[in-house]
Amino acid sequence: MEDPGSRLAGVFNSAADDFDAVTPQVWGPAGEALIAALDPRAGEAVIDICSGTGASVLPAAKAVGPDGRVLAVDFSAALLDVARAKAGAEGLGNVDVAVADVTTLEPGITPCENAFDVLACAFGVFFLPEMDDAARGLLRLVRPGGKVGVSVWHADAMADFAAAYFATVGEIAGDTGHQGPRAPGSGPRPIDRINTEETLAAWLSDVGGHDVAVTTVRLRVACTPEFAWKLVLGSGYRGALTELDDETRRRIRDRFVERLAAEHITEVNCDTLIATARV
Repeated sequence: MEDPGSRLAGVFNSAADDFDAVTPQVWGPAGEALIAALDPRAGEAVIDICSGTGASVLPAAKAVGPDGRVLAVDFSAALLDVARAKAGAEGLGNVDVAVADVTTLEPGITPCENAFDVLACAFGVFFLPEMDDAARGLLRLVRPGGKVGVSVWHADAMADFAAAYFATVGEIAGDTGHQGPRAPGSGPRPIDRINTEETLAAWLSDVGGHDVAVTTVRLRVACTPEFAWKLVLGSGYRGALTELDDETRRRIRDRFVERLAAEHITEVNCDTLIATARV
């Protein structure tokens, strides 16, 4: 049986261009906000976990300058290919990428303890197996006194959007569609433990962070038919479509757009929590 990590990597490997298509509206602003909160300094070493197409990698690389370095780690080679190309296009020669499972901490891929000044993880901690233990291991990569920052969806983010989407998948595809972690009835989700300012602060403290600070970044995007479907294809929502044929996907798309209009969903709530701490 395929493990969840491999399945998720497959979803994102097949979606690299689609994933990057929503960067200007979603991943980019959230990534900029995460790095602004971390405030890495010139010459520092940054490890960026679950890097995707580089939304937080690029601002980190600009912040640390040519004397600093950024290691971008993701288990999707296709997403990292996009991140590498974008760094090159902007003349950022201080970015390295590693296709790896960050929880294995294999020598030569995710380096030794205390190797970094800053660790950033945008929209990634809730995908990690055994989230608490994995986070404790990642914090050990940061030197004492260094900084760690994570971003996660706010509890209210995409609630009506997700409900409309999965209702449509269920209506059209029935049990043949992989419902994904945000589907109704999918059981407890790691993100549900850390999707308020209070619970995220408590969690980051529990896994080893000190002087924890959490803020909410308000991010709303107009819910046009084009953006709505781009977001489905360029995010974890895509997982619900992986086992479906093209005609079924087309029917889901058309019905989903109709449902959004009927339910007067005119904007997508992409509100994001940003948490930082000292190690």
